[in-house]
Amino acid sequence: MTNARILLVDDDKALLDALPEALRLRLNGIEIDTSETALDALERIRTTDYDAIVSDIKMPGMDGLALLQEIRELRPATPTLMITGHGERDLAVQALRGGAYDFVQKPIDRDYFVASLERAIQLRRLDQEVEQQRRALERHARVLENVDDGVFLLDDAGVIRHWNPAARAITGVSADQALDRPAAEALPGWEIVAPLIPVASVPGPGSLEAKVLPLELDGREVWLSVSGVAFSDGIVYAFRSLTAERALDELKREFIATVSHELRTPLAAIYGSAQTLLREDVEFDESDKKRLLDVIAHEAERLSRIADDILFANKLDSGQLALGASGIDLRTVARDVVEEMRACFAAREDISFELTVPEALDSVAGDPDRLRQVLINLIDNAVKYSPNGGRVEVAVEARDGGVRIAVRDEGIGIPALEQRRIFGKFYRVDPGLARGVGGTGLGLYICRELVRRMDGRLSVSSEEGKGSTFAVDLPVAAAAGKDGPAVAQPA
Repeated sequence: MTNARILLVDDDKALLDALPEALRLRLNGIEIDTSETALDALERIRTTDYDAIVSDIKMPGMDGLALLQEIRELRPATPTLMITGHGERDLAVQALRGGAYDFVQKPIDRDYFVASLERAIQLRRLDQEVEQQRRALERHARVLENVDDGVFLLDDAGVIRHWNPAARAITGVSADQALDRPAAEALPGWEIVAPLIPVASVPGPGSLEAKVLPLELDGREVWLSVSGVAFSDGIVYAFRSLTAERALDELKREFIATVSHELRTPLAAIYGSAQTLLREDVEFDESDKKRLLDVIAHEAERLSRIADDILFANKLDSGQLALGASGIDLRTVARDVVEEMRACFAAREDISFELTVPEALDSVAGDPDRLRQVLINLIDNAVKYSPNGGRVEVAVEARDGGVRIAVRDEGIGIPALEQRRIFGKFYRVDPGLARGVGGTGLGLYICRELVRRMDGRLSVSSEEGKGSTFAVDLPVAAAAGKDGPAVAQPA
């Protein structure tokens, strides 16, 4: 009876003083409220859902039977015990017919009264549990009506007979495209994956572990967690998409592999140089010290760039980066960037730079600093992925309603199957570093996002072994005019 709460209603103040004390001795933890009138009791009943109510039948004003009727309207599930005088059986019968749980005659048999009250409280607790379960079932029913899992039914001939809204949302295949058609027609590749799907003979949680399988749907790879249950009308399959989860797992693996490698190299160089400088058994002249300190400074700068790339990509993802919007003189920006990169790669005698710009060009709308960042990254990639040297060309030209900046190289190129992935996070054309090309794999992702935020588009065309061309298309800031003849300028 722990935490049970009851209400005693009686105009006999002596009984209201004595009875609660007796009940507290018999029922551990019980809470008891008292009222001397039915009207006061009703106010309490309106605000408190009692586990049981005990009321005298004969009271001045509103009597116990009238109170019982009010209780049945306000709290129909609350059991009510009625106290009657000796020989008042007619009143007791009226009370029972009116919905009373039990009646107790005066003088009160305390053992019987306590036992009856305990039963009443237990009944109330059971009613509450049933009500909670009913509400839970209603919630579950609403969930099932809007379940996120795809569900479809195949008959014995392999024809789809049921296709729920979630199945359409996950696969992109509408009910019209799926119903009354063989699964192999509606779901390309189904005949290959179907034998791999576990099918239980009876439904039940955990009866069989779902199988994660890929399907090629409308040109995209969709990973589904699928299981089935066989019954007299065929097989019911339930599935959910794990495409995003797999992409996230792959991204995590690429992040860990890329960052761990990119951190290990500079950290090893910094650690080795610092340990060498700390040796007391070797004397270093100033040139040796400077060389080792240069290594530490260079590798520390490299670590800083890695951290900057990761933080900048996160800033893009979170929408915290605000870009400026102004007219950009692309001729000036392109010349400045090419000159800067020419100076940066002055030691690469096998690389030549060429800039082609029209004599007149409309300005484009965007953020000049972020556009410089994009061009620097694209040219830097062009050089890095040209291990055997060659020409890097930056060409600016007017297009319908916009301007294109193309960065071309004669480097290793990008395999056709990989070109869709290069703008993803942590992707590198040379993941094994077989050609000594490092980096976090965030550069092109950052470039694409910056260009997209300037209402532009970044695209690539490439042939493996023959080089790549990255094109940035941006809208003009004003109506386009006529361009002068293109002039090739050595950069």
